[in-house]
This record gives sequence, structure tokens and C-alpha cells, in this order.
Amino acid sequence: MSFIVAGRLDELPPDIHRRLGVFRHKVFVERLHWEIPGVHQDATSEWDEFDGANTVHLVALSGGGEVCGCARLMPTTGPYLLRNVFPELAGPGPLPSSPSIWEMSRFAGSRLPDRRTGSTSGMSLFPYAMALALSFGATRLIGVVSRPVARLYRRFGLELRDMDVHVSANSDIVACSIDLGLPAFHRLQCDPLILLNSVTRFGKLFLPEPGEHSGHTCDEMSGAVRRGGATHKQATV
Repeated sequence: MSFIVAGRLDELPPDIHRRLGVFRHKVFVERLHWEIPGVHQDATSEWDEFDGANTVHLVALSGGGEVCGCARLMPTTGPYLLRNVFPELAGPGPLPSSPSIWEMSRFAGSRLPDRRTGSTSGMSLFPYAMALALSFGATRLIGVVSRPVARLYRRFGLELRDMDVHVSANSDIVACSIDLGLPAFHRLQCDPLILLNSVTRFGKLFLPEPGEHSGHTCDEMSGAVRRGGATHKQATV
């Protein structure tokens, strides 16, 4: 059994904060061998310049309290990876800068139950990240991924779109986007409100309360959040 929490870094419980940093280091530094500025050779946790006040972290925890998945959401109205580190991947034209477009990064997961198949999959955390972004008023998620990861996302059922149609086939990484409309959740056989209501939120993450909106549609949910109609649900531990 696993459970999922969300919050900004300074609002997560200290133990979850610490375990998240260790998990990210194991995945992105030790296993994938990413060279991340500011992460020293003897470090045991991984954080970077984008883990700031506007960043929201989604964390999956095992029944024993160990981190088994994570995702990071950032609004494109501030600094984010595609703009500040990989702008060449977005192609010509202005880079996204809108409260309705959020970037997802640092996505990883393992041994998470997949409601569609009854098996376990790290990808089963992805719909929760989509639903959380939707609750903030996002209509689109963007991100920078490797080509193998992009293929994994598509096999999972995501309609991933390359942001630069002229990107070289020899490029190891690409910038992609995902629309957060109702069809995206239908393809994944899930309801965004049900996903949200199973997430424990820490801090001031303004999300819909259970049963607040009729119809359980994405448009109603994101519209209510933008209008300020949702109430704050404070997590307790």
C-alpha cells in the first residue's frame, strides 16, 4: 500500500523532505549519473536551483514511509528548466510564460499500484501530477525528457507532443507538452477529482473539496480553482 502527498518544499514534514532528497539523489545522481550543478560529490541528497518557493513537490510513499516516487511542478511564470537550461529545445518563438502552463521535472517512480492493470508501475504516479497541475489552473504540462522516456510516456497512454517540430532525430533529449483536457484523463481511465482527493496536501495548496463540483469534469475543476472557489484543506499528521 502506498500513499501520496504534495506540498512546497518548506511545507513538507522534515522527514519526508529529507527522504525525498535522498531518493532523488539515488535516482538522478547515483543511477542516471546526472551532473547537477551545486550537488557535491559527497552529497547524499539532490536539490537544485529550481527547488524554490513556487515549486510544488508530489511524493509517493510506501506503506513503510519510504519514498518510492516523486514529481516536481513549476509555473512557467518564473524560472524553469526549459527556459533557463534548455531553451534551444523549444524551437523558434517565445518560451512559455503563462499561469496556465506548468513544467514537470524530476519525475521518477517504482512499485506503485496501477489501477488500470492491478499491477505496479512507476508511471502510475503521472496522472496525479497531471491532476495536481490542473487544480492550479494549468491546461498544459511541459517538460524536457530523454527519447526513451518519451516513448515510455506514449506507451503509458499519454498524447505527448514535441514542442519543436524541427528537432533533430539525433538529439538525446526533447521538449514535450501534454494537454490537460478531459480526453487526456479519459485515455488514462481516471478521474482528476478522485486522484486529487486521494492526495494529502501540506501548506497552502488550494484544491477542490470532495463533491464541491458537479459532473467531475476537468473544465469545471480548473475553472473553479481559477475563480478562487476552492477551499484550503490542511493536512494533519
